[in-house]
Amino acid sequence: MRGLIGTLLLMLASGWSAAVGQDANTRTVNSILPHCIAGLAADAQDVTGGRCAGIIATLSFVSRVLPDDLKFCHPSTATPEQMVQVVAGFVDSNPESVAQDFRLVALAAMRDKWPCQD
Repeated sequence: MRGLIGTLLLMLASGWSAAVGQDANTRTVNSILPHCIAGLAADAQDVTGGRCAGIIATLSFVSRVLPDDLKFCHPSTATPEQMVQVVAGFVDSNPESVAQDFRLVALAAMRDKWPCQD
């Protein structure tokens, strides 16, 4: 199980999307966040929004098994929409993050919002 999680994290944190033809600039908060809400709709046709939803879902799935310095403990009732709102709020408070990798900023936002209580 840890091997699978490690592989997922490696794919998430690495430039795996670059291997399928994605440019580094298309992974930034600035390029993905505007599409996130559109991508969460049931009938979404927005590919970038779908990428956002996939990133959020993956982070949510692995959140509690991440190493202590990366994990976050969101409520089980947190919806994808709420998670995207958390990321958007974090970006509003940290405007320098717009040029950073969306995956890392989303992780930081959720860790900031939902730290685990030990």
